[in-house]
Amino acid sequence: MDHVLQPVQPSHFAVIAGWLDSPAATLRWAGPGVPFPLPADAFAAALALPARPGWALLDGEGTCLGFGQYWQTASGSTHLGRIIVSPQARGRGLGRILMTALCAEAVRHTDAVQLTLKVYRDNPTAVALYRDLGFVDIEDASTPELLFMARGTA
Repeated sequence: MDHVLQPVQPSHFAVIAGWLDSPAATLRWAGPGVPFPLPADAFAAALALPARPGWALLDGEGTCLGFGQYWQTASGSTHLGRIIVSPQARGRGLGRILMTALCAEAVRHTDAVQLTLKVYRDNPTAVALYRDLGFVDIEDASTPELLFMARGTA
């Protein structure tokens, strides 16, 4: 099945917000200050769109299956965040498809020579995926809960 990454649209907001089933899941995914439930009409403001571009992974029928954002943190450094795959679609390789496309978009639209991200250490599937995609652990920028990772764009 073909998948495409496109700028997130208002029609996706409620779908993505629906993947978050608790205040704890919302905090873990979006950080403090994002309400649960996340109303569709507050989605763009809560996630600082379009200053932090959001991208939706769609299947061939237009169903939203994943989401991620990026934003520049310093000259030459772009951070990837709020990465999520629909709970119903996990385990099918969509995280890799989403991350590959999101990294390409971030490089295409910023002056990134480095991509960074943070991942919860208790999420071994995501940690393994990011390592497989070339991200390396940066322990001195990490916390006991969150692993900071980076990779070059060349």
